[in-house]
Amino acid sequence: MQLLTQRRAKMARWMNTVLALFLLTSGTAWADDPFSPMLTLRMGDKVLELEREQIAALPQASLRTGTTLHPEPALWQGPLLRDVLALIDVPADEVVPIRISSWDDYHVEFTNEDFNRWDVILAWRVDGKELGVEDLGPLRVVYPLDQFDELRDQRFHYRWVWLLRSIEVLAR
Repeated sequence: MQLLTQRRAKMARWMNTVLALFLLTSGTAWADDPFSPMLTLRMGDKVLELEREQIAALPQASLRTGTTLHPEPALWQGPLLRDVLALIDVPADEVVPIRISSWDDYHVEFTNEDFNRWDVILAWRVDGKELGVEDLGPLRVVYPLDQFDELRDQRFHYRWVWLLRSIEVLAR
């Protein structure tokens, strides 16, 4: 719980910084799209940068669930994370170490086993609207928390990455 509280405080500072930079740079290219590319995927020398339109063009999944921060169920939409990793040729049946990073410099390392076991989505929409910074977007990792009791375990809470920026497959 302490890690979650520290991350919330860091995220609040980050949001204030983004807002200040946005106001100071209005009219520049950065102000037009501060989250570009929206997602970067890396595996060795292979790098794939995706914008919102490309993420929206992928096959989409829907998931009604609460989250670690908002227990009331909402309808989350986006591609399955296993499908996103397939874009850089990560086989769904192979376990690989990954590092997920956020725009607020949060990093977490684990394996893609979760994405093969459960329908974990890369959410870019909630309840029919695009995620913004106020929703901890533009991208969030969302697990099917309400469908599987084992996901209510503290071990999984740090994997609910919001403000998602990149996913890197580590040395295999």
